[in-house]
Amino acid sequence: MLAINKKEWLSLPRNAQQEVYDFFLFIKQRYMNKSFEIDTDTAETLAFSNHSANNIEDWLDEKEDDVWK
Repeated sequence: MLAINKKEWLSLPRNAQQEVYDFFLFIKQRYMNKSFEIDTDTAETLAFSNHSANNIEDWLDEKEDDVWK
């Protein structure tokens, strides 16, 4: 297994660290067990908002939809 050493990780700017983490979450979701079914809204949100994957519950909240209307 490959690993990123701590010194290399800390040399990245904080926003780059967040991007790497978000990409990890995106890939993790992509390769999850195929028997796990998620609704279309959740799948689209995960695919198109990986930059804010930590806030997925907020993105799926109906109040968020009202903001964008």
